[in-house]
Amino acid sequence: MQSMRYVVGDLQGCARELDLLLKTIRFDPARDELWAAGDLVNRGPDTVATLELWRDVGGKGVLGNHEVYTLCAYSGRWPRKHDTVQALYEHPEALALLGLLRALPVLAFLPTEGDGPDAWVVHGGVSPLWTDLAAEAKRLNAGAHDDDWLNSPGVNFATRVRCCDAEGNRVKYADEPQGCPQGYAPWDALREPDVLIVHGHWARRGHYRNDVALGLDSGCVYGGPLTAWCQDEDRIIQVRG
Repeated sequence: MQSMRYVVGDLQGCARELDLLLKTIRFDPARDELWAAGDLVNRGPDTVATLELWRDVGGKGVLGNHEVYTLCAYSGRWPRKHDTVQALYEHPEALALLGLLRALPVLAFLPTEGDGPDAWVVHGGVSPLWTDLAAEAKRLNAGAHDDDWLNSPGVNFATRVRCCDAEGNRVKYADEPQGCPQGYAPWDALREPDVLIVHGHWARRGHYRNDVALGLDSGCVYGGPLTAWCQDEDRIIQVRG
């Protein structure tokens, strides 16, 4: 059988839904490739099981804002909030699992190997000022991946943006895209169509696709479906736990 590459939206500790997705698509780790569009951890019921399953099938991914929080809270850089990552911190393999998260890139290019388009994967989005994504990926991913890197402006933008302005100034906002504050717009509305940008992070927007971007965060952790994109066949798969 032909190998398949899948990109899955925000998991946030939803191990049951990830397991169901892998069974639904008959995922074969010896043949297929799984990418997570950030936010593997926190808020959901089982961060550890999610990470272990993702790791065990050879999962890849990009850094999300909940990975940044989990790493910085563990190191003491950030104060703890209400979260669901204590079991990860207490796990015998905590350092190894956290190390996998810390090593994640911010922006990754996935050349097509099938009928679907080439794609960039990022958790939140990309700035309208980032006209050369290959150069930006090299710059963003080349950091030391320490806490200073996790808190750098570029990482912060890529993992958290929903609405911004034409100068790349981000505003904190999480609701429907048509409600972006005055002077701001969904980040993808400020970019010209080029290579498809696949992202998560915007649960209120849900799964969507336009000429610029493909959104995969359909709010699984809030009771919505888990959404994945098969790049090779350019199709969407959704499951509910």
